[in-house]
Amino acid sequence: MGKVRTASIALTATTAALLMIAPAAHADSSGINGSIAVTAAGQGGHVTQVRAKVTSVGTYLAFDGFFRLFGPDYSVTSETRRWGQSSLYYYNMDRHYADGQKHCAEGWMKKDDGTFELIGRPCVENPI
Repeated sequence: MGKVRTASIALTATTAALLMIAPAAHADSSGINGSIAVTAAGQGGHVTQVRAKVTSVGTYLAFDGFFRLFGPDYSVTSETRRWGQSSLYYYNMDRHYADGQKHCAEGWMKKDDGTFELIGRPCVENPI
């Protein structure tokens, strides 16, 4: 019984030591609306990148059109092209934002008549 208790204490001490030296995990925030997913990467209100992609749970698994990313102090638009499940549009940043501020993505699909249709507008709050 003494050996089991000693092994248990050693395992607990090792686990605690590993947790203390492990880097903090990123707490990215993600959201889905329609066929579009958005992720705000970062931690503690600090955003390093905002990403948009086609989600696998939406109506469209690919589309011809463009993405728009926007938030408190930015608005960027991708080129118009074919976007599929392996495509990712992103905007790099290195900024702190106040709690509750939102980062959004829009997916705009080009229709046969040349106009564009919104196929998703997800938003997320700053990562925690």
